[in-house]
Amino acid sequence: MSVHDEKVISQLMRLTAEFLVRESGKQSLITVTDCSLADNAQHATIYISVLPKQEAEAALNFVKRRRSELKKYIQDHLRIKRVPFLDFALERKNSNNS
Repeated sequence: MSVHDEKVISQLMRLTAEFLVRESGKQSLITVTDCSLADNAQHATIYISVLPKQEAEAALNFVKRRRSELKKYIQDHLRIKRVPFLDFALERKNSNNS
């Protein structure tokens, strides 16, 4: 992974976390845990964790519904030519932790 991609990932995670703090409700805590880029930075998957766990699907649906507003927020705060398509998933499970 290039240094540029690492910087983009870091900024996407930071800006997504800022957006979610401002926009999400109090029924759950949504934390950005990871991000991956694909297709020459045309596509980004942002991974989240949710507490309480039973609110995970509702939180995932919430962030997917707010995708266009998040993209606009990122465009306003990050100087890159093109904001990647944003997708969301629940955090990846580390295979080393059983």
